[in-house]
Amino acid sequence: MKEVGIFSWYGFILPFAERIRMIQEVGFIGTSLWWEDEEAPFPLQKEKMPTLVRERGLKIDNFHMHWCDSDGLWAEDKERRNRVIQQHLRCLEDCSRYESPLFVMHLCDEENPQSPNQIGVDSLGEIAKRGEALGVKIAVENTRRIDYISYTLENINSPWLGFCFDSSHYHLTEKNNYSFLKKFGERIFTTHLSDNDGKVDQHWLPGHGIIDWEKLGEIFPKSYEGFLTLEVYPTPSEREGEPQDFLEKAYKSIIRIKSIFKGSSNK
Repeated sequence: MKEVGIFSWYGFILPFAERIRMIQEVGFIGTSLWWEDEEAPFPLQKEKMPTLVRERGLKIDNFHMHWCDSDGLWAEDKERRNRVIQQHLRCLEDCSRYESPLFVMHLCDEENPQSPNQIGVDSLGEIAKRGEALGVKIAVENTRRIDYISYTLENINSPWLGFCFDSSHYHLTEKNNYSFLKKFGERIFTTHLSDNDGKVDQHWLPGHGIIDWEKLGEIFPKSYEGFLTLEVYPTPSEREGEPQDFLEKAYKSIIRIKSIFKGSSNK
């Protein structure tokens, strides 16, 4: 647990290169990329992003799959399922091509998807097999249905498939129940750390909401060696301020979390 990062989109509308410059200048070591072209007012092809990141001396933690029909991974409709699988395989190819060691994806998108099933396990097994061949790890993110993550990790015991721990999502679905984290904590590949009020997925800076970070730090695996990455957005008042000020607050917050998770006051 040595390096800290922040998602490249942190709530301020600025050119990508400027956002990356500011991330590096406040002290972050790495960033994560939403793997989709940026549109107006500052359009940029996603294929140009990795170079811009590395030119600033930052590391790439992961590419996050763009929104897609993730529910199709579990569908009986073979044409639909194959279409979604191919989308994920293409993203894995991009991870390999642009040297991202990790690929983050969702397992479901709809409010009330069907129950997890063997079809989905087979789909994810195919994706994991391709990731292994390419040398790219896959992290499935906990969203609104923790049972999908449990079912996947229980049925696919691959060192190339783990999960992305999103603290805001986890608090909304599990509150203070840490049984899932205790069971699967050793399979965390990366993190999306943020806070909320327990009602809405605000993705505030840690400390702005009601997540008990000290308690979470007791449960979070001390063996974790990946990035501690913030996926945060400013509050309305923070949005009225300067992005530099927000990033400086963000950096201080993740250093505090790092200290808590390590179980010491050393920074």
